[in-house]
Amino acid sequence: MIILAFASLSLVATSNAEYMPCMDCVQIPSYEVDHYKAMFPITVWTDSTVYDHHSIIKVSGHLKPQNTVSPILVVVTNPTGNVVSIQQFTSEGDGDFSFELNTQSPLWTQNGDYVLKVQSGVDTRQFKTKFTLVSSLSGAVNNCKSDEISTQANNGRIYCIPFKITSGTVTSTKGTLNSDTNTFSFELKGHDISSVILQIPRYVLDSKSSNADSVFTVMSNGKMIQPKELESDSISRNIQLDFSTTNKATINVIGTHAIPEFGSITLLILIGSIMSILVISKSFSNRLVKF
Repeated sequence: MIILAFASLSLVATSNAEYMPCMDCVQIPSYEVDHYKAMFPITVWTDSTVYDHHSIIKVSGHLKPQNTVSPILVVVTNPTGNVVSIQQFTSEGDGDFSFELNTQSPLWTQNGDYVLKVQSGVDTRQFKTKFTLVSSLSGAVNNCKSDEISTQANNGRIYCIPFKITSGTVTSTKGTLNSDTNTFSFELKGHDISSVILQIPRYVLDSKSSNADSVFTVMSNGKMIQPKELESDSISRNIQLDFSTTNKATINVIGTHAIPEFGSITLLILIGSIMSILVISKSFSNRLVKF
């Protein structure tokens, strides 16, 4: 295996533009691996879709045996589009291959979606998937900063959610995250608190409808309140919550359910894309170099 490492960020192509989501990335559920191996000339999948910055990502893939003459090129880009890893190797005789990615590399410090592209030979033999890196801590819950809500998740990790009080004084905060109900719950204690601005990382909690942002459902002290959506980006959602002046507030922020597998509509779109690829491939089959 040949691994190309970058000695400094100056060797990596950079872009100041906001990174666009990978619309052609495919995340394969474990029970569909054989199906996709049969459909695509090359496929790749990871052992999870979400990792923190202290993880070893196990990547598996399959290249159809008739295409194993060309080496496999693997390129990983971070949420801003910079290349963070390049590897080149050959597959086994049956076309299977596997490798690992270490998220503790200094090039992998950003949170968000990382795109993993594998290619062998011509451009038509490529496959893209993605995974998400998130900030998390282990150990004491007081590792978060004073302007962050230390949030204990039901996966055993701790996430630090940035917040800002527009009025009043906060003396203590604590939060929990339930990924089963997509709910971020937190408690504020202090004096004359009437408004708080949350910067919620999208990888922690998001609210979507038809791939567009939708409004979070928010409960404050058991009553529903309307969040005020502030300027957000592809990494986080910024919302302001106004409530009656109080010395204690218990708030639940509820997002939409994120399903890692394909829904029925998404699957239909994917099938349509696959059919288009097959038609184009057939049209240009005589022009392609065969290995």
